[in-house]
This record gives sequence, structure tokens and C-alpha cells, in this order.
Amino acid sequence: MAEDETDAQDDVPDKRKWRLIALGVLLAGVAIAAALWLLRPQQQGEQPPDRPPLVSVTAVEQRSEPIRLTGQGTVRPASQVGLALEVGGRVAWVNPSFREGERVRRGETLARIESADYASRAEQARAEVEQARVELAQAKEARATRHEEFERLRERLASDGSLTPDPIEGDFVRPGEAGQEETTGLAENPSALALGQPQVDAAEAALAGARARFESARRNVARTRIAAPFDAVVRSKSVERGQFVQPGEVFGQLYDAGTLEVAVPLSQRKAALIPRVFAPVTSGAASGVPAEVRVDFGGATWAWDAIVEGAEGAIDPDTRTLEVVVRVASPLRGGRAVSGAEAAGEAPPLLPGFFADVGFLARTPPAYFTIPRDALRAENRVWAVREGRIAFVPVTVVAREGPKLYVTGPKLRDGERIVTGDLPSVIEGMEVRTGEGRTTPAIDARESGGKEPAIGGGA
Repeated sequence: MAEDETDAQDDVPDKRKWRLIALGVLLAGVAIAAALWLLRPQQQGEQPPDRPPLVSVTAVEQRSEPIRLTGQGTVRPASQVGLALEVGGRVAWVNPSFREGERVRRGETLARIESADYASRAEQARAEVEQARVELAQAKEARATRHEEFERLRERLASDGSLTPDPIEGDFVRPGEAGQEETTGLAENPSALALGQPQVDAAEAALAGARARFESARRNVARTRIAAPFDAVVRSKSVERGQFVQPGEVFGQLYDAGTLEVAVPLSQRKAALIPRVFAPVTSGAASGVPAEVRVDFGGATWAWDAIVEGAEGAIDPDTRTLEVVVRVASPLRGGRAVSGAEAAGEAPPLLPGFFADVGFLARTPPAYFTIPRDALRAENRVWAVREGRIAFVPVTVVAREGPKLYVTGPKLRDGERIVTGDLPSVIEGMEVRTGEGRTTPAIDARESGGKEPAIGGGA
């Protein structure tokens, strides 16, 4: 019993110690909370009143120079032919210049097959012509003889009144009426056969046939070689010496070295701005509008002058675009450097397969403005800033070109500032700030919150 009382007395100092620790922790927490409250940021004064939204603006400038439209397309040959012989045989010779990428001249022989058999046939046909000529001469001589005999018979009849014809003269007379077989008379119109004319006609026809066969044989001899039809560049070749080729078998392709073209798909709105774009379809003539073809090669941009040929005769049913063809004369001459020529070296020729940028001079109104795409709003309007307030100004879009729009508008003023950023809940007459005169770059109206999408569809 005495031991239990002793243990109880020992626990009293421990409980007192833990209570002191708990009290210390509580006081420390209160002190920290008080310090945080005293050190809190002091409340600023009253919020400033709402200010008009800040907008980005650009000044528009009235212009009159020709509008330049652009498009892209792949360079292609204006004329391209496949090479094939009209007769077959074994290839006897191939021109060393007949290689892919080589230039060949008009009339230059590119390949030739063995011609001995064709030459023999031509010689045989020539002999047949000579034989037919002799046979025609014989037929004509026989016809002359028959005419002479007829004249002699007619003279005898005129002197004697009657005669008994010999076998040859029998062709010219006819028996008398029935019962009077002994009488004969001269045929008033002897048959052509009796006079030998059909024999002459047959000989002439035989000669004409022999001559036709001879001419055909001679042409086949000439067809054993194939030549370039125009100044050209070899695009492909698939024939070698000793190879047997069939008539009509294509073994190479050439394209005209004098002209290349680019077919540029354009929207109907953009194509309508090219003068005389339908001239090839309506009159068979070229449009003739100047153009420029640019190609990037070797780190530089090269340009060639071109002429607009005109639109092709159909709208693409999938894209609803119209392909406008431009032609480049003398494309194998090196282009002129537009940019980066210092590091590019020798000027390249324009070749099929290049992807090109094409610039056109469009039909241009007397006066127009250039604005950014994001400045065009719904219902074809721009937001002009006049005396610090928004004014809705209607415009007409003439052309869309990259990030720019070409517009006209009788109410749009030269040098006027228009909004290029976005604004929430815009109403005409609302007050705005332009940020002009600020030392830091002006931000757009998104600092006001919200936005209204700008209209700026693709060309």
C-alpha cells in the first residue's frame, strides 16, 4: 500500500511537465498568428475607375499602283513528245547526245535501226515501177495502132461501100440485119475496148500502184532513223544499240527547250482579276499579261519573265479553282537573282518539276487601301478610330493576298487609323485608347478581356 502511494507521487511532476509544454506550443502559435496578421500587405486605396480599352491600330494608305497577285504551281513542259519508230528492227546506232538531260537540236538523228532489208524492198519496188512504165508504153503503142487500123477501114468503106473485114477489122464492124449476114457496116461508135483504151487505163493504174509501193518503201527506209522534231531536252531514254524495237514502241521522251509553263490554281475571285484570263477559250489568243516566275534554288531566289497564256477550259470539280497557265520563253537561260545570289553561284536554268511562285499584275481600281487580314470584321467592315471612338466603316474586298487585303471604300479616309486587334462587345461610338505616345509597346484589346473573331478567310 505504501508503495502505491509512492508511485502516485512520482507521476505528478511528469504531468505538470507535459502541461507546460502544451501551453508553450499554444502560446507560440498565437504569437506567429499575430505576427502574420501584423505583417500582412496593407490594403491599397480605392480601385481606379474603369478606363476605355486599349487597342492596336494601323494607319491605312491610299494607293494606285498595280496590285500584284501570287500563286504557286509546278513547272511543266509546254510541249512534250514520245519517241517511237514507225518500223521495227534492230537498233544499229544511238546518238551519244541522246541521254537524259542532254539538249538536242531540231533534225538531229537520235537513233537508227538496220535498214538493209528496207532498202532492198525499196529497190524491188523501183524495179516494179520500171516494168509498169514499159507495159504502159506498150499499151499506148497498141492503142495508136488500133486507131490507125480503124481509120484505114473507114476509108475503104467510103470508097467500096462494102467489104468483108479481116479478123482485126472485125472489131470495128457489125453484122447486117437478120437474113443479110453478107452485108456489114462500119460501127458508128466502136467500143473503147476495140480501140485499146482499157488496156492503157490498166497499165496506167499498174504504174500508179508500183509508184505508190516504191514511195512507201522509200519512206520506210527513211523511217529507220528518228530525229528530234524541235530543239529539245531529253527527259527519258530507254534504248540501246543491239536492242530490237517494235513499230510504235516508245523508247524516249523530249520536251521543248524553248518554252516551259506553270499551271497555277487560283480561286475564282483571284482569277477574275487577271485581264483577258479567258482569251484562249473565247478567241484562241493568249492573255498576254506580264507575269513573273520565281524559284528557290541553292539558297537563292531566281526569277524569269513570263506571259499569262490564260485559263484552262474547265473549273476543277473538287477544289472549284481555275488553273491559269503562264509561259516562260527561253527557260534554259539562267534566271536573274532576286535574293541570296552571293552564296548561290551560277544561275540555274528553269527545269520541269521546280515548284514556283508566280506573280501576276491584276486588274486594279483607281484607288484602294491595303489592310491586315485581322482588320476586316463581320459584314465587310473595319473599325476606324475617329476622335477616340469606334466608327464602323464598310469596305469592299478587291483581293486577298497573304496577310494583306486590298479593299476599297468611299467612307475610308487616307491615313485613317483602324483597329487590328480584338475587342469584346463592340458598339459603334464606344471610346477606346490607342496607346500612341506610350514608351512601352501597346498591347491589344485582349487586356480588356474577351474577343470578337476577325474575318480573314483564305484567298
